[in-house]
Amino acid sequence: MPIPTLVLDRSKTASIDVDPQKGFSELCPNELPVAGALEIVEQLKRNHTMASLKLVSRDMHPPGAAWEATSPDQMLQPVGLPEVDIKWNPHCVVGTPGVELLPGLPAIRDYDFQLNKGIDPDAHPYGAFYHDQADTLSTGGIEFLRAHQIETVIVGGLALDFCVKKSVEQLLDADFNVVLNLASTRAVFADNTQAVVAELEQKGAVIVENAEALR
Repeated sequence: MPIPTLVLDRSKTASIDVDPQKGFSELCPNELPVAGALEIVEQLKRNHTMASLKLVSRDMHPPGAAWEATSPDQMLQPVGLPEVDIKWNPHCVVGTPGVELLPGLPAIRDYDFQLNKGIDPDAHPYGAFYHDQADTLSTGGIEFLRAHQIETVIVGGLALDFCVKKSVEQLLDADFNVVLNLASTRAVFADNTQAVVAELEQKGAVIVENAEALR
């Protein structure tokens, strides 16, 4: 269950905004809009205030990638490539508005570290910290956190049941304390929320309802 208040050491805490991009919002309705995506911005910014460093990840996809669905009925169909599991609508393609951060977030260069993923046409990683699904090709984020003696990471972003979930798992596997702020994330499939939260909590993540539970 979510806990009432969590006291953090700001000097040893970082935040990460996982893929908070227009391509996952109603601003790009033909991509992968997540219901409530625009509502997470203020909570993401509250996460930042609890941390000494703020990171952001972005999907940076090429056009014509192997996972692209050419029609809506292909969505979620299996692909069967080593680094591509299922098909998705084209989203967050480099050079399009879908790549841009949600309105109200800091400029990309105002973050302390940015992680760009999904650049290869034959790969569709979910987590922010590795370029491959086996978690062997680092994006540099974990090394950055360790170099700055970070112990705890506050996580939010899009979407809870895919990229956020995998990023939390990667951080836990790297022995960080992880705080998931539910008000700063939304799921592609809202019915998945409770099951995802329970699974991440079982794996060791601390779940809070909103940033007001942090100090």
